[in-house]
Amino acid sequence: MQKSVSAAENSKIVMLETNLALVEYYRGQGIEFLGDGLIGDPIRRSGAKWLSPEGPTKSETDCAVFHAETNDVSFRAARALLGKEQTEIAQLAKLGIDAVKGLERGDVVRRSYDVLRQWYEDQGVEFTGWGDIRSRKFYGVGVRWKE
Repeated sequence: MQKSVSAAENSKIVMLETNLALVEYYRGQGIEFLGDGLIGDPIRRSGAKWLSPEGPTKSETDCAVFHAETNDVSFRAARALLGKEQTEIAQLAKLGIDAVKGLERGDVVRRSYDVLRQWYEDQGVEFTGWGDIRSRKFYGVGVRWKE
């Protein structure tokens, strides 16, 4: 068994097939991976977001097949992009842990929201998505690295 696992871990073909299967799985869940690059070059501006229509549409039916968020940013996704724990983020952004937890749940306290969003942007995080203010539905919400 250990030999099989080792062979799979070291096989570029198996890794490629596994990566493609994972991408297909997440796409089926409505998640799109982001990134710019050419073959042989490192991927730049990597990230992930919910699949979305191209932009605002007149028909709610067109948007019904897409995942909608009730907030315009995902602080949890931004934290995941940085690979940090909530306690680290709270300390680094100079916010209380309860504020960070609340913002990740979707609670919006304007001052804390502004501070945390600016802190993430200062770390190189770019928030994606667009919203319909009338319905309070936001599409394509996600994060990626800035240049």
